[in-house]
Amino acid sequence: MHPTQSYSRTQSAGISSRGAIPTTATSSTTTATTTTTTTTRIYQSSGEDTQEQPLRFLGKGDRALIREGVVLVAPTHEYDHFLMRSAVFIHAIGLNEYNEHVTRGVIIDHPTAFTMGEMGGGSIYGTLAHKPLYQGGDQGNDSAMMLHSHGQSGIGSGAMIGTSCIYEGGIYDAMDLVDDGKMDSEKFKFFFNHIEFSDADLEGMLAATDSDGDAWASLEVPSSVVLNNDFERGDGWSYLRNQIRQLTA
Repeated sequence: MHPTQSYSRTQSAGISSRGAIPTTATSSTTTATTTTTTTTRIYQSSGEDTQEQPLRFLGKGDRALIREGVVLVAPTHEYDHFLMRSAVFIHAIGLNEYNEHVTRGVIIDHPTAFTMGEMGGGSIYGTLAHKPLYQGGDQGNDSAMMLHSHGQSGIGSGAMIGTSCIYEGGIYDAMDLVDDGKMDSEKFKFFFNHIEFSDADLEGMLAATDSDGDAWASLEVPSSVVLNNDFERGDGWSYLRNQIRQLTA
């Protein structure tokens, strides 16, 4: 096993696989409430600031802002097996291996019955081996990815994902730093596979609004919500739905 970061993010060369953590388990995107589309990276940060961003509502339905670092929250009428009662953290937008423009994310509140150590084939050790493994989605070649909010200092991870204060990768450094007491294990989370939306998928999904006006919504959320390792299925969705009601009342 050679755990490293799993994807590059929005770039002209697209989304390329860079060696995700293997496990032993079996057109432009929608315009938003701003005037900018998400075909290119519109928010970038290379700094070390890992302060949590506040929770912010970014629209719903065909007016929802879609960019890296946001969380998409399902409406009650979503009945897809993976997407019903889900909250999806968007971590990559770009071209996939088939040269198709896609949006990728991980579901933040679908825990599996396993830890990362149990599914990591022996390559994940120490404190992080005991972290629960979440089912990020139904695609990804049975590999896992690690997200964290420790910034780039001391960990070989990439740039911040959008403005989320969340980073991807750096597992080798992280295992030792956590075991040495230099980093908080609660700021790490593992996901098995991911969700992938084509532009057509995303457009159709966002256009689906019921008679009560319920639709997919977009939020900026604190990193601690995305990285919560205590969520049971639907917990993140329920919490964020309540927040949306308060923010839009």
